Amino acid sequence: MKIDKIKKRDRERTKSKILKAVGEVIEQHGTEKVGVNLIARTAGVNKVLIYRYFESVDGLMEQYVRSGEYTSTTSTDYIDNIPTLKPEERGKALNDLMQTFLSDLRERKATRDLLRWEIGTGKSMLSDARNQVASKILTKIGDLPNYSDTSALVSFLSAGIYFMTISTDYRQKMIDVDLHSDEGWQRIERIIEHIIMDIRD
Repeated sequence: MKIDKIKKRDRERTKSKILKAVGEVIEQHGTEKVGVNLIARTAGVNKVLIYRYFESVDGLMEQYVRSGEYTSTTSTDYIDNIPTLKPEERGKALNDLMQTFLSDLRERKATRDLLRWEIGTGKSMLSDARNQVASKILTKIGDLPNYSDTSALVSFLSAGIYFMTISTDYRQKMIDVDLHSDEGWQRIERIIEHIIMDIRD
């Protein structure tokens, strides 16, 4: 029984190294270099383990989206730690979620590169994984007390966050919002909070 626990712990540690290596490969070499050989070499594991644990590169990428390596808000821990919320607590929880998501995308170039790659290739696999995670999160948070279509609201805000954070890699400003300054992003954070807290049916 003790040996089984050690094996499971080793397997989880190896899977975590592989998932971390995906982000490193994307950040250092771009999405076009994402492949079993380079990921295995970066993780310091045998490529057979990638097939054993993830079945394919597509399976690995899907698991990467579900891991905390992609964004912290897509991790199992994040979802599990959302408490049962009273209706009046849901706006704050949703705002915290969107602000964390924004912060993650600003900090994680690999995630932005992966989003750009996904849009360019039209692969829906990653979108499907993200949609499943988002549905779980929204089920736990629940609808806002004064607005019943929370999933449409989150879809709209997420699309704006995706576009603006991806834009930071190739432009300085959007209208007069400086995408390379904390002040510029604080303006966006305030708008997100106002939309979530003030929206009404």
